Amino acid sequence: MTILVGTDTLCWHLRIETGRVTIEDVIDVSAALGADCVGINLHHVRTHRDLGALAARAADRDLRLGASGDFLGAARRGDTVAAGVERVRRWLERAVALGSDTLRVASGFYRAELAGQPDVIERERALVTGVLAATADEARAAGVTLLLENHSDFTIAEYRLIVDGVGRDRIGVFLDVINPIAAFDDPVAVVAELAPLARAGHVKDYLLESIQQPDGYHRRGFCVHYRYPGEGQADLGTLLATLQAGVDPARDYLLTIEGLDNRAEVDDQAARIAPALAHVRALLEAA
Repeated sequence: MTILVGTDTLCWHLRIETGRVTIEDVIDVSAALGADCVGINLHHVRTHRDLGALAARAADRDLRLGASGDFLGAARRGDTVAAGVERVRRWLERAVALGSDTLRVASGFYRAELAGQPDVIERERALVTGVLAATADEARAAGVTLLLENHSDFTIAEYRLIVDGVGRDRIGVFLDVINPIAAFDDPVAVVAELAPLARAGHVKDYLLESIQQPDGYHRRGFCVHYRYPGEGQADLGTLLATLQAGVDPARDYLLTIEGLDNRAEVDDQAARIAPALAHVRALLEAA
């Protein structure tokens, strides 16, 4: 087993959306920085007509590609299993064109939005389970495994219900080692349980910021700011050691940097990704 460390198009999201950077640029810069792989968010290639050319470009630069879909739907807004199935089928076609043998998908909510509404969360869990159950075999027939991301949404107990409900031999997990903090879960425990089911995932870091009263006597709360690996306070050493100990040793694992801290007018990706790649690789080596 090899953990391949790379980038994700999300690092360049606003620069891609505003036309400052192309997906071809992302592939070229990632290769120049020494990445092993690139996570391609399918939203970022929604207007591309020749995904095979992107796949060939990546292959020429010795880069593996991993395809990422989007939200399966939101039951609370009236989305249905049938609508989610159609979304997966569209993404699946594009994943195959990119040469990706996995397809990341996610639920349509964040736990902070629905905290204290267990009935609503249960409806979202039922929708996700239904869509995955209806599409898992179709994806596998196309050579692609569906991976459900721990997307700051379900607790570990709810993930067990989803994975067991669909079948552990039919789907996998896209494991973000930091997202459990936003679902009020213990990240180390979540990584330990989900790693054996995971085929790919994200790594990022975070900074905590206290929001003080004007006189500084006490704080009103705190904010979590996502950062590139090595720029924050997360115990990535423990998390990556837990990941490495748990993943299937018989297959490669794509671990991509999720650079959510990006701005349209700031060209800082290369300067931040280079040390982030080195930091992640050093932690994996130490593990």
